[in-house]
Amino acid sequence: MSQPPPRTSLRGHHRVWQVLRAEGEFASLGRLKAGRPRPGVQRFDPRCFLHEEDLLVRLARLGVPRIAPVYLLGPGTTRVHGYIEGEPLSALRPPGTALADREIAQLTDLFGTLAGIPPAAVEAVHRCPAALRPRTSRDFLRGLVRFTRRRVHTVHRPALGGLFTALRVDPVVLSPTGPLARDATLLTDRPFCLLHGDLHRDNLINAEADGLLWTIDWELALVGDPLYDLATHLHLMRYPPAQEHDLLSRWAREMEARLPGAAAGLSRDLPRYLAYKRVQSVFTDVTRQADAVRAAPPEELDERIAHAGAVVSTALRRAARTLGLALVPGPRAVEAVYAAFNAGLGAAPALPPAPSSQPPPGARAAGTVVPAQAAPGATRRGGPSAAWRRERSGSG
Repeated sequence: MSQPPPRTSLRGHHRVWQVLRAEGEFASLGRLKAGRPRPGVQRFDPRCFLHEEDLLVRLARLGVPRIAPVYLLGPGTTRVHGYIEGEPLSALRPPGTALADREIAQLTDLFGTLAGIPPAAVEAVHRCPAALRPRTSRDFLRGLVRFTRRRVHTVHRPALGGLFTALRVDPVVLSPTGPLARDATLLTDRPFCLLHGDLHRDNLINAEADGLLWTIDWELALVGDPLYDLATHLHLMRYPPAQEHDLLSRWAREMEARLPGAAAGLSRDLPRYLAYKRVQSVFTDVTRQADAVRAAPPEELDERIAHAGAVVSTALRRAARTLGLALVPGPRAVEAVYAAFNAGLGAAPALPPAPSSQPPPGARAAGTVVPAQAAPGATRRGGPSAAWRRERSGSG
């Protein structure tokens, strides 16, 4: 296959992709996608599969529909993906907007398909040491919390110049005795299956060929509790409340039909996984935005700092209840923290102290803090059994 200059370069979090037009004997394959790792990319999520291509090949053999084919080119080991011609779902249905009923049906069918893939079916390409794999839902969530504590907070804390302290993010939330770990001990056990791990609107392609949703980017796939995949999906999709309720009902029916017990404890345990996803987003976003601000050229610095303020303030607001934040710093307050961080001032400027009762008059007008009550409930469980109906999806 000849390789003319790429027509398109796609920048994912883990890899940079070049989209090439196949020629000669491979012309019938259409466009192909060749990826190379992005140097220095940090990991914020655990992974069960070393190479996405290994999993895609295995899924094709298992008959999973609407995934990218993988081709081996030439006598070497170069593997490329078939390019799915179409538009990402995010372009057709931006976050916060409703999906068409046929799209919801395809998504619930996808979850059901994954439910039908037991751990043994992907054992040949599963790279996690068997002795370290979680066996229960409790161990699964504890492992996620431990990963975020050790591989995200502990690894990056020395380079962040007190950002977490300045933002009043107490790392005790990730401790073995913190609220997330305590929630893990209360989980109902569910049978494990394959999880996509990153199922959101950018990873769903409305294909030109058949008008159906194709699923891409399996790099964060896991074997584990199916409720985690659902929580991640809700957290990233930002469904309108009524459609979120509809999806949950259909998900529960589909999963129980494909994998009995997969929806056990849904109303109690979904808020617990959502609480983890929101806290994980805080630690991930604080770190990513620090990297982006440090790497910004001078002419883009103000824009990067403003973006960091918006992203991190939103993440803090959504996780406020689990983090124990009485007041959440608004975008301008977060911008000041990142500006001081970038200037190398050491400890960032102190945010207004959390009040013991009501915020002082004018605090909201000043744009520095937002009452945490504005955040969606992350761990509230004291109501009727339909507690998950009160949960709202955030963004990753």
